Amino acid sequence: MSSSLAPPKQTAAPVAPAALSAPSPPAAAAPKIIVEGFATMAYPPGEEVFYNPVQVQNRDLSVLMIAIYAERRSRRAALICAKKAERKRLLEAAGMTEAESKTKGAKKIPPVDLDRLRSELETSGTDWTARVRAEAAAGRPPAGQPHDPSAGPGGIRILDALAASGLRSVRYAKEIPGVDGVVANDLKPEAAELAAANAASNGCCAGTAGGVEARAGDAIAYMYSYLDRHPSERFDVIDLDPYGTAAPFLDAAVRTVANGGLLCITCTDMASMSGGHPETCYGRLGAMPVPKGGYCQELAIRLMLACAATTAGRCGRTIRPVLSVGMAFYVRCFVEVWDDKRGVNEHCLKIGNLYQSSRCPTFATAPHATLRKNVYHPSRLPLPTCPETGGDIKVAGPLWLAPIHDQEVVAAALARISDENNAVVATGLSATLATRANVHGLLTSVSEELPDVPLYYRLPDLTRAVGCSAPPRSRIENAVHNAGFRVSAQHKEPQAIKTDAPSSLLWDILRAWVLEHPVSEKTKKNNTTAAQILEKEPTHEINFSRPKGLNNGGQKPKAVRYPMNPEPNWGPKAMAKAKRGAGDDGTDGPSEDTTIAPPAKKSKDDDAEEAQR
Repeated sequence: MSSSLAPPKQTAAPVAPAALSAPSPPAAAAPKIIVEGFATMAYPPGEEVFYNPVQVQNRDLSVLMIAIYAERRSRRAALICAKKAERKRLLEAAGMTEAESKTKGAKKIPPVDLDRLRSELETSGTDWTARVRAEAAAGRPPAGQPHDPSAGPGGIRILDALAASGLRSVRYAKEIPGVDGVVANDLKPEAAELAAANAASNGCCAGTAGGVEARAGDAIAYMYSYLDRHPSERFDVIDLDPYGTAAPFLDAAVRTVANGGLLCITCTDMASMSGGHPETCYGRLGAMPVPKGGYCQELAIRLMLACAATTAGRCGRTIRPVLSVGMAFYVRCFVEVWDDKRGVNEHCLKIGNLYQSSRCPTFATAPHATLRKNVYHPSRLPLPTCPETGGDIKVAGPLWLAPIHDQEVVAAALARISDENNAVVATGLSATLATRANVHGLLTSVSEELPDVPLYYRLPDLTRAVGCSAPPRSRIENAVHNAGFRVSAQHKEPQAIKTDAPSSLLWDILRAWVLEHPVSEKTKKNNTTAAQILEKEPTHEINFSRPKGLNNGGQKPKAVRYPMNPEPNWGPKAMAKAKRGAGDDGTDGPSEDTTIAPPAKKSKDDDAEEAQR
């Protein structure tokens, strides 16, 4: 591992590996062993282990996405080298130097054809997994020193900011090709000692190539300490996996991750982001959710991305979401961070507000600004009142309205794990993924989503509003397609209807359905919302017949799209309560990964946020 991973002198010193068991344990006591991926973790006997099986899919997905990021990083470096070589060839063909080409009146040099170079790279047959391994073995270029760009950028540095016992860090070091080193940081010294011991027992301790360096200290202060270091020394990947919100760590993370680096962000405070505690969400993210909104998981993702984008914008950086998903009781987002001051200006086109009817599921979104003739203009209010019921409009946000997935990366990830019988070769990883079927199903669902449509409706919410039976989903999709609009499912919510059609079309579809399946007069009398919606005259012609060529007559790929919980009480666990030392203010808090906690009473809370409170 590169020596530049060592923390600055003013921060806490790295922790040396410690013994796996307490001094003089009882003769019959043995460490508790947990095996996940290629990591084997040992925990002292007599202590409760905070290990949540729900997070295995989180770590499996992270291993896959970071491995793909390492290859994309190497491919970008190769493209830059190819671009420089092509530019040099064009100058030599014109008999000019770079300086001469910039003088006034100089002969124009044709621009470099990046699309051609990119295509040549893609069809070159390069084994990018082998390439990132070779780059890591060659080492990273010395900070601030000239180096041969053709040698590649070197291996990736990863910071596991809230590492707990180091399970995630060890898996990253052992399973992701091309890792230069991992820093496993935790606020608790005892957790850092255990992480160091586990790294040593797994053969990837500090000082070894691609090893894990465990340290104890405040994650925010440690990340900020890298602002004084050379940009080449910064982390390529920063993983934030706290118990609760990641908001306190975002500013330090977006400032100190490398240009083009990857942030992996987990938020488990769904009670606040889904509207149960809107004041808490506003205090943390500066954004207001919608209580009881049917789109709560995707809204939580978009609220967090908007917060990350505005935080990055303050230091002249932008974010590019790669994959943002809701899983179980939390959301997980992978975003790249780039130096792009011009792109910051476009944040007002990508971030906006949500306008939700207070009496029915009707909603609309609008960015904070529009661009006309290269001039930015404030947006107009899309819904002064609900067009269906005349009800008031609730305003939520700001939220991210641009795409939350990079479908090219999603397709690459799917290609890696599509071969069920040869998962190791197919993934290009060092280990198979225990939750391969679920990760494959999740990514398949993501690939089928409309990429440019924020939020969605829920079929039960729509039918409840008018008091009718639920029409088959296929008939709704047929009617939307026949009207000239698009419609898809959503990766987390089985009943979701994601469409670019106006809400008036969906209500007209239900009005047409009610003509075939009438609603009782009693329902209309007792449900004023239903009466108001059904009394309106339709404005669209509804056709429920199957359009020609829909799905090209084919079947959807086989995948586990919405898996059932594998066991009872499948959800968040109570926060681990380690002993507090003098001066410990709990700034970082524990991670959702494994950590050690003394026996504690089980929490009755059903949400991580409530468990934290």
